[in-house]
Amino acid sequence: MRKIYLLVPLFVVQMATVFAQEELFPMIYAGQDENGKWGYVSEEDEWIIPPIYDAVMYESNGGMYGVSKNGKWGLVGQKNEKLLNVIYDEVYYEIDYTELRYLALFGAARKGDKWAFVTIQGAFVTPFKYDEIIMHFGKYEFVVRDENGVPRKGYIDKLGNEYWYR
Repeated sequence: MRKIYLLVPLFVVQMATVFAQEELFPMIYAGQDENGKWGYVSEEDEWIIPPIYDAVMYESNGGMYGVSKNGKWGLVGQKNEKLLNVIYDEVYYEIDYTELRYLALFGAARKGDKWAFVTIQGAFVTPFKYDEIIMHFGKYEFVVRDENGVPRKGYIDKLGNEYWYR
């Protein structure tokens, strides 16, 4: 019986997180205007992020949106506030396809052939040093290749601390 009481508060906290995220980050969708520029629209078909970009990423998680101008990428927030300048070769953030509704902690940017992790506010957590990044189910992994091309894998925690797998 005690175990049930311990699970109920955890379930309540998880559900509160789900509803808080839906409230904080309502669904918005990629949209294109009559001039071919891209932005994001609400479910009511109103522009949330104006159509001033050459391209946008179609989906988001955690309130960050990938935008592109002149072949470079950056990140903006839900009110079109600049999170990362549009100067990177690629940006990436985890998409919650399972609808578990966990909050995204990090995104990533690529400059040349190296990746770095960034917070959802656009602050760099790591330098550009990773050869690959993998984001899934709220876990942020990386791969670094040595001078012989041998991969070494690790991950960063929610504070940006780096840990290596054996």
